[in-house]
Amino acid sequence: MQFYEFHDGLCPLGEKAPEKWENVLAILEPEEVGKVALPTALTPPLTSDSVYGSQLCAILADQSGITGHIHIPARGSQAARRFAFSWAQGSLLIVDHDRTVAGCLDAIRSMRTHNIGGADSFLADLLLTLVREDLSSLEQLETRITNLEQEVLTDNTDGFIHRMSAVRKELSRENRFYTQLADFGASLLEEADDLFDKHATRRMNYFLRRVEALKNETERLREYAVQVSSEYQSQVDIAQNRVMQLLTIVTTIFLPLSLIVGWYGMNFDMPELEWEYGYPVIIALSVLVVVLLIRYFKRKKWF
Repeated sequence: MQFYEFHDGLCPLGEKAPEKWENVLAILEPEEVGKVALPTALTPPLTSDSVYGSQLCAILADQSGITGHIHIPARGSQAARRFAFSWAQGSLLIVDHDRTVAGCLDAIRSMRTHNIGGADSFLADLLLTLVREDLSSLEQLETRITNLEQEVLTDNTDGFIHRMSAVRKELSRENRFYTQLADFGASLLEEADDLFDKHATRRMNYFLRRVEALKNETERLREYAVQVSSEYQSQVDIAQNRVMQLLTIVTTIFLPLSLIVGWYGMNFDMPELEWEYGYPVIIALSVLVVVLLIRYFKRKKWF
């Protein structure tokens, strides 16, 4: 557990809870919440499914204060992360499940003097820090889609469906996250309008624009993925058409031969059956039919 005071930036107070909770930031792990005597207004935030359901981002506001929950989905090799917070009477309590917020502190401190205010400025900078590297993650997804498209164009589509399905699932999850995160930020501004000063409000509006841009990027990548999937389906259709064309050519070539076989398989006498050159002539006729049909198909560029 770590405690800080909002005073010209974040002033560390150590691991011991302050006696006076004024403009205090408390970052606790879930198992540490019950070990700290919290003020009545600063109730521990709830993160159970019974409260938030399947929502990745959610916010609850009442007369005592504001509580919220953010669940960042897994990305590549990075596991999912989450944290919850409670904000009341100028103090901020954060339950840091995966040390997500603790890992953002250095980045927040390295910003310009954005975080010289209170809990409102800290929340705005924290949210901005959470999404600052997201564009590079989306660029990696775009690279994966581009590689899949190149493989489709070179007719190297082994495992394409499984890999594209994984990409589309990630994009759908990211789009859902940014949609809820945008609603989360807008709701936070609405519910805590009186708690945000002008500076923090500008930072929150900037955060909302960043999230909207990320959401638009995920939607663009989803459309790109659909386009590549359509190209793959077109390649499959072309391959199937080639197979059907080949089968049609083979069937057409052997159709006259089948006619000759059926003709001479009839059970009655034919004059040419007694002719000594009858058998060689039928063989030559069959070969001639095959040759002529093959030359015709090549001239038409059917194969």
